[in-house]
Amino acid sequence: MTRWPDLSWLDALRQPTDALAWTLAEWDHRVRVARRLRLLGRLAESVLGAGLAHRLPRPVVQALQAEAKMAQARCQALVWCRESVKQALEGFDAPIVLLKGAAYMAQRLPNAAGRLPSDLDILVPRASLADARHRLAEAGWEEIKLDDHDQRYYREWSHELPPMRHGLHVLELDVHHNILPPVARDRVDAAQLLQAARPLTDPDLAPWWVLGPEDQVLHCAAHLLNDSELRDRLRDLVDLQVLMSAHAAADPGFGERLVARAGELGLNDALVLGASLVAEGLKAPLDPAVAHAVTSAMSAPRMKALQRRFATVLAPRGPDDEPDLAVRMAETALLVRHHWRRMPLPLLVRHTWHKVWVARRHGTEPDFGDA
Repeated sequence: MTRWPDLSWLDALRQPTDALAWTLAEWDHRVRVARRLRLLGRLAESVLGAGLAHRLPRPVVQALQAEAKMAQARCQALVWCRESVKQALEGFDAPIVLLKGAAYMAQRLPNAAGRLPSDLDILVPRASLADARHRLAEAGWEEIKLDDHDQRYYREWSHELPPMRHGLHVLELDVHHNILPPVARDRVDAAQLLQAARPLTDPDLAPWWVLGPEDQVLHCAAHLLNDSELRDRLRDLVDLQVLMSAHAAADPGFGERLVARAGELGLNDALVLGASLVAEGLKAPLDPAVAHAVTSAMSAPRMKALQRRFATVLAPRGPDDEPDLAVRMAETALLVRHHWRRMPLPLLVRHTWHKVWVARRHGTEPDFGDA
């Protein structure tokens, strides 16, 4: 079992008065760690929103106020970007689903305030993808420049269009037609996601939709555990804990439906691994149905090994600490797993060779990201 650091300071995200007991040295350490983990904005919103500024050291208040202003500006930029996309897709004859942080903000979930969004993620049916792309291009959204190979990667092998940019917006736009690549070993039927999606009831948020509650949790888990870069991704684990907790609080039967839905979508591993990391690393209680699924699955050596590797990488370091050999080895193993599961071997070999060839031509290190 991986030795997690003490993360009890994260309780201040829900119980801001806990932070009143921190010493200045503890504040210095936690502000620096939280900033690297992209959680400082949430901490600032929690503490300042509770009206505790007058009871904190002045340097702490200044750091929190600066981060809160940055987060508010970035969140406002996302809202502006969302409205621009809404205008561009006016009359679009299909559901337009907000994903990730944009969905959390639209639903005013507990993990919405204090975020630092860098892009707007939306999901549309694959059959409507060309129409969405055309409408967005007419409104000034342009795809990033890619070579022929990477263009084909996005068109045939990915679950989204190339990132789009607009001269008036600081955020990128990612247009998805699924939550995982169609050639990956973990494949999700997007039609099932759209069938369970629901429109937002706030008239000001029409015509936006969000995934069903169970699918929001599963998307969060799948996104984290199928990513190529896991270091400093504790915020995503906190998001997973908040989503499970918030949806379960609103519906006592949520846990049982979540486990059943994971089976329907083929995301059992993502749910079990994600929930086990929430329980072990964040010391958060799990719904009984989810806890039972975790206990049953973790009896398998394969799952134990995966859980240990993910925990090794996700457990945050001190602000001045470099990753040790164990972390680097776990990162390498999970990166290999990521690429192995992302596409079939012949396609993976072709994609890897292209990246190496491009890097050698430009005298740079190969970029083995998603494109």
